Amino acid sequence: MKPVTAYRFAAAVLGVFATFLSLQAFGVFRAEAQEIWSADRITVERTGSGQGPSVVYIPGLATPGEVYAPMVESQPDWDNHVVTLRGFGGDAEAPDSLDDLVEGAALDIAAYLDAANIDNVVLVGHSMGAQVALVAAGEATNRVSHVVAVDSAPFFAGLMQPGATPEMMAPQAQAIRQQMTAMPRDAYLGMMAQGLRVQSMGADNQGQVMSWIEGADQATVAAATAELMSTDFAPELADVEAPVTLLYAEFPELAPAQIRQMFVSQYEDYIDVEARGVADSRHFIMLDQPERFSAEIERVVEGD
Repeated sequence: MKPVTAYRFAAAVLGVFATFLSLQAFGVFRAEAQEIWSADRITVERTGSGQGPSVVYIPGLATPGEVYAPMVESQPDWDNHVVTLRGFGGDAEAPDSLDDLVEGAALDIAAYLDAANIDNVVLVGHSMGAQVALVAAGEATNRVSHVVAVDSAPFFAGLMQPGATPEMMAPQAQAIRQQMTAMPRDAYLGMMAQGLRVQSMGADNQGQVMSWIEGADQATVAAATAELMSTDFAPELADVEAPVTLLYAEFPELAPAQIRQMFVSQYEDYIDVEARGVADSRHFIMLDQPERFSAEIERVVEGD
């Protein structure tokens, strides 16, 4: 097996991917009719009427909740909850611990749903955010009605290197974490910029993605990259009771059937998944195909 460089894996993750907290554990304040909830690993911004269906949006690696802004703004009658993982939000501080970022964020989301007493929730997660969403759905089975996984798979390294196992990838993951963390800032950003072509099809959207990367904490991105590289979250799917819809980008370079099998094969031994390909898109489907993305989320939320 060829070694995976920091660039290759970070590009692929971006381009393919606590315990119960009581209400008092969250800080709450209002700003422009919006509530911000904070926990150890996440912040949550709540907008909309509060009377419509509840949707929780979870972004991916190095990406703030802003990635969902057009979707959220188009649905003011929904009860929208936009998550940002600490360290990925520009001015958001990194979490105190950089271990178990996915599970920690998932537990915070499950705790948030309990604290806010929100039921029949649709979780929408992109890339790493989909892994967070699936783990959260397993923790909050009584509150989650559906999960939409956007261009994500339980084991990202398996998409890059079929036959890879977490044990095989662990040494490389640790080395990559150290390499990425220690890189001078300019070298790190230069490395990340090399992967923009797989993020989005348009130059403007690629620039937006790069801006988000620049706003993310480097050590947090490095830790998350290593965690995603060496962790297979597929066993967590056994706890997910809600239906799961997978939206995946049909990269122009690969046959649609090949891409579909790459993704679906990671889910099919654990859960039934409704897989729907999105043509003419790369990893950030919501940027490349915003109308299709909105229609797919509406279809799930409205039950069409």
